[in-house]
Amino acid sequence: MAQPAEQTPGRAPSIVERVPHTPRRRVLEVVEVEELSPTMRRFRLAGDDLEPDFPFVPLGATDHVKLVLPDEATGEVTLPEGGPAPDGPPMREYTIRGFRDGSLVLDFVLHEHGPAGRWAASATVGSRLGVLGPRGSQVHPTWPTHYLLVADPTAFAAAERFCEELPATTRVSLVALGLDGSPARPLGPDGRADVTWIETEDLAEAAGRLLAAVARIPLDDRTVAWGAGEAGVMRSLRGHLRDRGLPAERVLVRGYWRHGWSGSLPREDR
Repeated sequence: MAQPAEQTPGRAPSIVERVPHTPRRRVLEVVEVEELSPTMRRFRLAGDDLEPDFPFVPLGATDHVKLVLPDEATGEVTLPEGGPAPDGPPMREYTIRGFRDGSLVLDFVLHEHGPAGRWAASATVGSRLGVLGPRGSQVHPTWPTHYLLVADPTAFAAAERFCEELPATTRVSLVALGLDGSPARPLGPDGRADVTWIETEDLAEAAGRLLAAVARIPLDDRTVAWGAGEAGVMRSLRGHLRDRGLPAERVLVRGYWRHGWSGSLPREDR
């Protein structure tokens, strides 16, 4: 049964429900690769370790698994016994894009400054990857009549899930920040969202243009705002939304990465 998400002292009650799962450990293989853009790639993963009842929960759009990256020299995957260790394999958190036809779907941004981006740039059918979790689902509410979504490429998978899984009667506004220099592409079902694309590779410019785009979108007492991306940009977005009177419990904004930082973010940046 879903239950209220755990509260942090001093913060508003959460409108998101938490569903715990029993974590699983798997080594999976790539069975299909799809080019989404010059800088994004989608992988379908499968294998004997992938359970048929993998916990893919509707409107758990931000649910993630922890990836255990293979040794870059040998391609071998070693699953850790516990959490990340300084001398252990690199691990990264990735949004669950989908689970269908007995396979797990994950989207990657291609880049050379991290082990996950490098893996995705060279992985082909048959490449292996460790997959842990998910430990739980965060189920977003269906009662809002309007969702404002704000995402850069690291959060496009979650934004697309929102577009696919929200009720047809829910108005969806999506501000997509194309930081990777790639052209605009469809996100979610055609016509599902009112999409504003911002294409720039300049992070400082991106923040100003994003806030200007969000400022033009009307908010009301049944609007929920969700956003994820670079931590500094998301901090500015959070402040803008609160300044416009959106209650804290309806501002679901999180930093997924920070410029100049490799690996998981410190908790204060999330």
